[in-house]
Amino acid sequence: MAQSKSASDAERSLVEGIIEALSDKHSQVDINLQGMTVKFPNTGIGVELNGLVTLTAHVRDITEDERKASASRNVALMAKA
Repeated sequence: MAQSKSASDAERSLVEGIIEALSDKHSQVDINLQGMTVKFPNTGIGVELNGLVTLTAHVRDITEDERKASASRNVALMAKA
């Protein structure tokens, strides 16, 4: 039960870190993995991950031309539906 609680706390802090990084429009999120096992379906292969993974987010404001193109594309998609 304690493991489940710490997993949900870790997920919450991961999401909070990503939101904080994106609000800066340029930031870095560090994820510390301790004994995480990733298994590949139908292969019997598993990989244990330990260490620090760094996710760097670079976000910029879109230009007026990009905004217009996006709006036009959305209108075209909605017209098809």
